[in-house]
Parts: sequence; C-alpha cells; structure tokens
Amino acid sequence: MSNYYNLLPTKKWNEELSLNENLFPIDPAIKEIFKKDSQSLDNFVQRIKENEVRPTDYIIRKRKRRKITDQNQNSKVNDEKNFDDDDDVSTGIHSDEINQKSEPTEDHVTPLNLELIQILRSLFKQITRHSKECDIKEFLSKFNNLIRLPHVQLRESFEKLEISQIDDKLLEVLCNDIIQHEDIMYQNYVVFFKFTFLEKVRLITSKPSRDLLSILSKIAKSKGKPIVYGLLLPLIKESQEIARPQLEVITRIINGGLSEESIISLITELFPDFRTNESVSEIRPNHLEKWDDSMIEILFSIFNQKFQIENQNIFKRFIYRLDLNLEFQSNNQKLGQILLLLVTKHSESIMDHLEEVKAAAEKSTTFMKKSVLGKINSLSKKRKSQK
Repeated sequence: MSNYYNLLPTKKWNEELSLNENLFPIDPAIKEIFKKDSQSLDNFVQRIKENEVRPTDYIIRKRKRRKITDQNQNSKVNDEKNFDDDDDVSTGIHSDEINQKSEPTEDHVTPLNLELIQILRSLFKQITRHSKECDIKEFLSKFNNLIRLPHVQLRESFEKLEISQIDDKLLEVLCNDIIQHEDIMYQNYVVFFKFTFLEKVRLITSKPSRDLLSILSKIAKSKGKPIVYGLLLPLIKESQEIARPQLEVITRIINGGLSEESIISLITELFPDFRTNESVSEIRPNHLEKWDDSMIEILFSIFNQKFQIENQNIFKRFIYRLDLNLEFQSNNQKLGQILLLLVTKHSESIMDHLEEVKAAAEKSTTFMKKSVLGKINSLSKKRKSQK
C-alpha cells in the first residue's frame, strides 16, 4: 500500500464501520465478505475516505471474485491474494466494467419493482388532487422500500416514476421522513437528490421559492455530503453558466450550515489534486478556470466557512488559480475579500503558502490590499518565531 494511504486513519474508519453500517445495506452476505478479511476492509474504508470508490462497486467486485473462488477451490489462495494486492486495489476497480455488467435493462427490473413504481405513481396523483393523510402515509411507506434498492436500479426506478415532478410540499414531507433513517445507503441519497432537487433547481428561471430553500437548508445540515455530490457539484461543474436563481440556491446551502467535511469535499472536487485524482482529462467549464461573478460569489461563500484541509496541494492549487484570476480582475472587490478571508479565517492553513498569497495580493488593486499585506507580514513574523 502506498505511503499516501498509510497516512489515513484506517483504524478509526474500521471502528466506525463496525458500529455503523450506513455505507452499505445490512446484508449478511456483505458481512461475510469482510468477516475474515481485515486487509480488504482496510483498503475498502480508505478508498471510501478519499471518495475514490463507491461502496457498492467494491462489493460487487468482491462478490464476483468470491463466486469465482467458490467455483474453483484449487485457485482460492491465489485469487484472494491477487484481488487484495495493493496494485489491484488501486487500479482493479473499474467503474466502466462494473457499469457494463451491472447496468440494469428493462428485463432486470422485476415485476415487483414495476408494481411498486405504479403504486407510487398512483398515490402521487391522488395526493396531488386530494392530499389525504392516509395516502401520504402509504406513499412514505412504499417509498421507503424503493429508496433501499441498489442505486443503479434506483436510478431507473426514479426515471419511470418521474419523481422530479413531485411538488415542493410533498417533497418536504418525503425528505423529512427519509433523512431520519440510518440504513439508507449514501449513494442512494445522492441519486435521490439528483433526480429531485437537481432537476427542479435547473428549471428555475426566477427567484427560488422559500419552501424550496427551506427544505434544502434543513437537509444540508443532516445530509451535507450527498447534497454536495447530488446537487452542488452538478450545478457548478455541469453548467456552462451559473444563472442567478441557481447561484442563490448554491450559496444558501453553503452558508446554511454545511458540515466541515462537506465543505472540504466541495473544495476538493473544485480544485482537485491531480496527483491523487485520476480525472486529469476531465472537461471543466470555463467559469472554473476564469472565474465569473457567480463563481467568485460561490468561492467567497466557501471560504467564509471554517475548515481545515490536510491536503495542502489542493490549497496550493486554489491559490494558484486565485493568482491567475487577479491578473484579469485586479479590482474585483469579492476577490479582495477572499484574500482577506485567507489571511484571517484561514491563516493557519496558509502558513506554508504565505509567499504565494503575498504574490497574489500584490496584484490586487482593491482597498483591502494593504490590510492583506499587513496581515501576511504579521503571519511571516509569527512563523519565523516558531522555528
């Protein structure tokens, strides 16, 4: 295993997994996979920690290997050794292969699931017309069965159900119910947010409704990370331009109480460390390179929160991009405010990057430049005194 992974607190995650099974369904077969295989479990939790693998992908692959092994007892030792080898853990989980083999077709959606979808669709229409409490309770009960499907199958089920058409009031009731459960997979929450809120928010052309913003603010506090991956990142990274209504939703969520872990996930995805992230060839929209007003507003909201990033390469990449944008927008007041936030709220995080921040601040022509440079000088003296 690489030195990078050895730095991760495996023991802590190991302990959490033994107490909390939210990362995958409560399934005896899955428990059996890791029963006498602590090394695989270590690899598994480390990969989850860095968002480099979805739990279900690893489990599908692991189950396949176990099935093959059971069929060929003579090669059991070699199979297990090859699968759990560090190099295989790093490169052996191929999402394309998994998607190709596990992507459901129409034949794979069982009649029971189709029946469940039909019942939910019928209840949804009844609730829209009459809003009876008994119908709502039945809808929640049936939906709780649906939300626990494997996430690939869940995606297809949501398409058939046309869940994006659900009204805000019923969506709020639905969200208030499912966020209370601790046995729903993380990836299923991501899929749910993509098929409900993402579709709704993308279609907004005027000021977002109070009800919608209220729902999102409440959910973000309890399910922040799925909201980041199911709503915020798609809105930011999959749009050529972030319009005002979508910007208001994004900043409201960020400012509304996202956890530190969620904030770090967001900034890590926006400014990835390509040394540990394989998506180097990712096509990024222009506003992630040459920041427009919307992107600067989002970054201001992010850095106005408190967080501590351990991977300094991500912080360094952000400062590099900040420096480039100040060349073109030297008098942008929000960029000046971001500089001020760096040397005040995030002063501990930039201690190893004071020269880079100073070089960026020198390009600013805002009235905050003097305050920023003065704070950098103070931090430099503090750093020298600590050596």
